[in-house]
Amino acid sequence: MSSNDDKIKSALEIALEKAQKLGALSDEEKYRLKDEELVAAGEALAKRYLNGLPLRDVEAELAGRAEEDRRMISHHLLQHLLDRSDIGHIGRDDNILAAIQHLSGDPGIVQSIRDLLQKYESAIEKAKQENLSALEAAKRNELESMGISGSAVEPAIETSREWMQIQQDLDSHYQEQLEQIKQKCKNLTDSTHTATPPEGRENAIQ
Repeated sequence: MSSNDDKIKSALEIALEKAQKLGALSDEEKYRLKDEELVAAGEALAKRYLNGLPLRDVEAELAGRAEEDRRMISHHLLQHLLDRSDIGHIGRDDNILAAIQHLSGDPGIVQSIRDLLQKYESAIEKAKQENLSALEAAKRNELESMGISGSAVEPAIETSREWMQIQQDLDSHYQEQLEQIKQKCKNLTDSTHTATPPEGRENAIQ
């Protein structure tokens, strides 16, 4: 078990020890503490994965958990990865897409994301080509206002205010579509990772 999991477990144990001194925790309180532990474990594992922990090591850590804990940690891990994904960056990291496919169990989700990314990249390139002359002229004017001019100056249109506005509009449009795919994935996993009510988890928590 990782040091992060040890810290989470210790926090739960401390809460239970305090409760023993003050009086037994109710089932609802135990349920809440257990859920907080599993949420934190999933988020911690997601951060470690994003920092380079191989997917096989993620699976190895999950395998050491009780079945229901494993399902819920996987659920929160996936939720955290989805929440961290945006249209401008998700396509640059195949590890995120690999984890989403593995944890969701639905290759169609990742294919939908890839198809959307292809449309997004095509829209970016099309907008750049359609507005190239105007963007270059606007950037030259901007540079000239700063005292920078000459035939050797190559205007970097990506840094122009006009282009940044165009890209922002495209990002917003395609991010909205990405959010719909992410929500579909969350709905899919929500239906298969429903927590057991307190009376069914009492033995696992004690």
